[in-house]
Amino acid sequence: MVAFVASIAAGNALKVGDSLYLPDASVAQLRDFYADSGAAVLVQSALQVLAAVALYRFGWRLRTALRAEGTRAGAVMGWATAITAGSLLASVLCGLALLLVVAQAGDTTVAGLGRAALVLGGAAHLLGSGLLITAASAVAWRSHRRPRWVFAYGRFVGPLVAASALSVLLPPLVRPEPAFRLLAAVWLVGVGIGVLRRGLADTRSGLPSSPIEGRA
Repeated sequence: MVAFVASIAAGNALKVGDSLYLPDASVAQLRDFYADSGAAVLVQSALQVLAAVALYRFGWRLRTALRAEGTRAGAVMGWATAITAGSLLASVLCGLALLLVVAQAGDTTVAGLGRAALVLGGAAHLLGSGLLITAASAVAWRSHRRPRWVFAYGRFVGPLVAASALSVLLPPLVRPEPAFRLLAAVWLVGVGIGVLRRGLADTRSGLPSSPIEGRA
């Protein structure tokens, strides 16, 4: 979360001219932004790669801590982790490709890369996040893990975050994407704090259910 938020702040601080809003950006605006704000794109990309790697590690370690391997929910968590981290990384690669070819590429290529970056970093990323939140919260809730409020919240919010991927079919849904990201961020931070404070303990025993959780 720190890396992702820092990428947005760094991008805004280093950009030249107006910010780029991908859903409404024209080919001319894409060309101008990537031609003038190369430093912003590079720094933002580096931080988002870090965020993608951290998110991947988080998802797999959470799956292990919840002892979900070999279960249907565990399989969903695995695929969701790959989707949410992989789509963010793929979106970064599209942005870097734009930076490299924006000066000489045709309008169709520029528009296509911009659209791909938008879908991968938006709808696909949120779909994976929503599935991860939903599956992990369901497992944790059934096994009485703490913090209870985080997993109760996740059972409600996860499907909403996943449903935001409908923006691919309904473009107006792109605009509230920041709100869905915030909902997901609250869950991620809540789980992180819970791990640091209680180690995903079972509420029935008050003790961590595995050494991994106790050390987390």
